[in-house]
Amino acid sequence: MQTLRLLPLTALLTASLMTGCATKVANMDYMELESQRDAAMADESAAKSIQRAQMNIELGKTEELAYYAPRHLKIAQDKLIESRSMHTSGDPDGEVKPVAIMSKKAIEAGLQTKKTVISTLRPALKHKEKLLEIKADKYYPEDYKKITATIVKLIDLIEDGNVSEAQRGQKALLPRMHANEVNTIEFIQLQPIKDQLAKIKKKGGDSIAPSSWKVAKKSLKQAQALIGKTPRAKKQILQATHDAQRAADHANIITDFANEINDANSDNAEAIALRVERWLYRVSVALKHDDIRHRPFDEQAATLSTEVEKIMRQSR
Repeated sequence: MQTLRLLPLTALLTASLMTGCATKVANMDYMELESQRDAAMADESAAKSIQRAQMNIELGKTEELAYYAPRHLKIAQDKLIESRSMHTSGDPDGEVKPVAIMSKKAIEAGLQTKKTVISTLRPALKHKEKLLEIKADKYYPEDYKKITATIVKLIDLIEDGNVSEAQRGQKALLPRMHANEVNTIEFIQLQPIKDQLAKIKKKGGDSIAPSSWKVAKKSLKQAQALIGKTPRAKKQILQATHDAQRAADHANIITDFANEINDANSDNAEAIALRVERWLYRVSVALKHDDIRHRPFDEQAATLSTEVEKIMRQSR
């Protein structure tokens, strides 16, 4: 087969259907010869062979061969239909049995193929489970569809016996799966913060509150870097997200207050100053401290801070 390359989902599905019609897999000729030999040696009727084939197909369905070895399952189903038709038409048992046994052997080969698929593609299959767990199919459906379609293509290669080619294809696929996981985790954890920063920027936060804005952007980038490197480090990611959210909230508050001051005029400038004074005075009253509103704000804050520290020491 040609070297694996990423194809649109529709093209992959079309190729899969065409392959199904071809009903060829690795060692197909060998299975046919084995079926002829076993039929000649089998001491059972054609009806019994057909019954066994049906049981094997049910086993194949239970073992999810529709996913892990779809062409093997298709061959088994086709051969079962063919053997039943021959038997109904009155064909000799000697001609019916090899066809029925071929159905059984296709399932047996499919089960072996499944083992090869699981052992060969274990990293990709495990990663696919993780992507489903975090709902990558919901947040980035197109990327996820392309990934799952590529896995189907890798399984198709293994059914053809091209295991080494499937391994190379998996090696190229895993970075894309990592990117899909990172994008999903980042969206879940950080998109609300990104949206908030976008609103802050619209309010002029990047220019009127540049220091707070820079801290918020830096905190966001640190969280993005952590997720990009270790998207499964849940505890660290939660902490980084928490830090980024706090920085964004802080930038938002400073932006709003800075805009209010910037827009102030002679009619409302004093009102802003008196509001800050009231905030400090509420603390003073709670501490039962003397009224120090006649002093500068920074001195009031320092004095009240000292009083709080005294109370904390006494309570230990």
